[in-house]
Amino acid sequence: MTVARRRIASVAPRRARVPVHRRSAAEQRVIRMIRGDRIEDDGGSAIYIAQFGKLRTLAARSALLIQDPGVPFPSLNELNLLAWLAQAQRVASYTRQFHPDPMLTMTIVHCAGTLDAMGIRLPSLAIYNPSVRPAYG
Repeated sequence: MTVARRRIASVAPRRARVPVHRRSAAEQRVIRMIRGDRIEDDGGSAIYIAQFGKLRTLAARSALLIQDPGVPFPSLNELNLLAWLAQAQRVASYTRQFHPDPMLTMTIVHCAGTLDAMGIRLPSLAIYNPSVRPAYG
């Protein structure tokens, strides 16, 4: 019986990732924007294309994995970005550092402002994700 207990104790719990299509509509749109996929909008695509293009470039420079459009599951780095964007949409977050790279942190805050300007508000549940590392700073 002790062998069985040790075996159970040594097995790490698996974290189930929720596929993109099972997330909220706002999260689906933002994940598509992070990945560089075009979204249906009111002609304001130039608003987000430049900001999220810069976000992808800085994320790649920081070795953060961004999936290709259409991949069914978000990467852990995409979940980090989603949580940081949701935090940056909250008032108190403007004093936070989300990543050691200050340019990436500033771009996250700019992208959150772009989402606000587009009327996209990430749910506060996007901030909490047990598989996401806590924000820096």
